Amino acid sequence: MFDFLKEKQVSEKRERRKDGCADRLSLLPDPLLCQILLNLPTKDVVKTSLLSTRWRSLYLSVPVLELDDDAFLNYSAFVDFVDRFINFSPESPIDKLKLTSTCDPLAINTWIDAVVTRKIQHLEIDYSRIGIEFELLSKILFMCQTLVCLRLHSVALTDFSTVSLPRLKTMNLEEVSFVNPAAIETLIASCPVLEDLSIITGQEDLTVIRVCSQTIIRLSLVLDVVGHHLWDVVNSEIVIDAPRLKYLCLRDNQSTVFTINSLCSSAEVDIAVDFHVKDVLETNDSAKRTSIGNFLARISNVGNMTVCSKTLKVIRQYCQLEPLPQFCFMSQLHAKIFAADLELLPDLLESCPNLKSLVLELDGTIKKNDQISFSSVPWCLRSCLERVEMKKPIAGFEVEMKLIRYFLENSTVLKELTLSLGCPKMKQESFIFMELLSFRRCSSACEVNVVGLEETLMKL
Repeated sequence: MFDFLKEKQVSEKRERRKDGCADRLSLLPDPLLCQILLNLPTKDVVKTSLLSTRWRSLYLSVPVLELDDDAFLNYSAFVDFVDRFINFSPESPIDKLKLTSTCDPLAINTWIDAVVTRKIQHLEIDYSRIGIEFELLSKILFMCQTLVCLRLHSVALTDFSTVSLPRLKTMNLEEVSFVNPAAIETLIASCPVLEDLSIITGQEDLTVIRVCSQTIIRLSLVLDVVGHHLWDVVNSEIVIDAPRLKYLCLRDNQSTVFTINSLCSSAEVDIAVDFHVKDVLETNDSAKRTSIGNFLARISNVGNMTVCSKTLKVIRQYCQLEPLPQFCFMSQLHAKIFAADLELLPDLLESCPNLKSLVLELDGTIKKNDQISFSSVPWCLRSCLERVEMKKPIAGFEVEMKLIRYFLENSTVLKELTLSLGCPKMKQESFIFMELLSFRRCSSACEVNVVGLEETLMKL
């Protein structure tokens, strides 16, 4: 009996402590409570309205709204909730509005106009779920003096004559279509402090995209026209003039000409373009050879490069006709490459005399009878290459093992070679381990790190 009473007293004391904490929290002023609630998702913020009458309407004063209409029972409930939130305190600012919705475009345009008047800073609209575009009719959005971040997905922008976004730093346009393709240049030019720009589009009539900015630091351009064929007649062009650019991601399956006027020294690039080459780069196509050469020369001062297998396939054909430029500042290279194009590797590495880190990702299917031979040893292997990683798990094919042997036997300052195994049987892994142990290492400091099927790391 004594133990029971003691336990009951402890329980009651704990409950009083909780109530006291809750009461003290409720005594805080609204601005401070709203600041605390900013750290919670919108759905959890709304749940606080059930705590007491003190909290019943507090969530409406939190200046952030992030909603997905899938979370509501029906369309009307979603619209009513957003209307109530936006119209609750029209004189106070709203910092962020993020809507993933399929509701009436007229309602969304009305909400956008309302939050612009309430000094919105972050606006995100995602209309991608139903596969059609939302037509953005709001004119005052593009005259918003407070907007810092704008993200639009599956939105159609009508022609706008006046744009002024003096504080916009981040702009992401995914599957956004322009009635007037030239409006992209106008939009970018009207953002005097823009630093991060991302454009993902499949719009076919964007024959020229110009990104001219003195402030952009990060740029991602993804042009992927669905149903596009290499034999289609395309005269598209991408022009980039951004002297402060430190990161460039370029993925394009339609452009034939790339004009990059300047890149920040030691910038980082992620390149996946095919220069509109159909299988073979024709020897008599001097215009395309010139375009490829100019592109490579313009990015030759980068410090970190990721390049895809299709791009390397074209570069392999190009370097059989023209010399590759020197990438003297490059210290890191991530090359996704087809096994059939591995013979390009010495030439590619020869053009990177100061390379310290190499990640190789063999693309496509590797066959047992695939052959490879390297006739030269690039300067970086003999002077500065310290780390090599085989990104894709190896299965012990001859091509893979010759590639590993090539680096181990010719890299004089190599410190680390990392690879993982993708063998279906443990016995096959043992054979690979034995073969790796038999390879001579040019660098006595080299450590081979192998991750097996059991995800255990072994050092050889």
